[in-house]
Amino acid sequence: MKHTYLFSEGTWVATGKYFDESNNFTKVEGKTFITHREDFWILDGYMKLLLDNPIQFENRYEIIPFNKDFTNWQSFNPALGELVGKFMLIEDTILSTYAAKNHDYSGSECLIKIRDDFYISKGFALKGNTKLSSWSVELTKVE
Repeated sequence: MKHTYLFSEGTWVATGKYFDESNNFTKVEGKTFITHREDFWILDGYMKLLLDNPIQFENRYEIIPFNKDFTNWQSFNPALGELVGKFMLIEDTILSTYAAKNHDYSGSECLIKIRDDFYISKGFALKGNTKLSSWSVELTKVE
């Protein structure tokens, strides 16, 4: 299976649902920009909760290019701090697990390839053993 998300540069648009700690949901939209440098790949993006007063979460990943079926990444999230994680490839799926360096936060995300220009993403974030959020979004490549 040849993946396009992460593996090719471009812009992806996200639309879907964001669920808070009580499982209340709101619509969400976002955008991800993927660029490749010689030593690492960059995933810059944001997710915006479409509330009366929108809330936006931003994140920047630095990803070690894959040389097997998994790799490491790190990022800085203004809300969660410095995160470290792994991406694992399993057939049509990219799995991601992560934790904050201070061990307060952790989570997981599953990206399923439907077409070269379309993925479905579902994931969650925890603080200790307490749910912070979860999400279900569609990712469409636009550039």
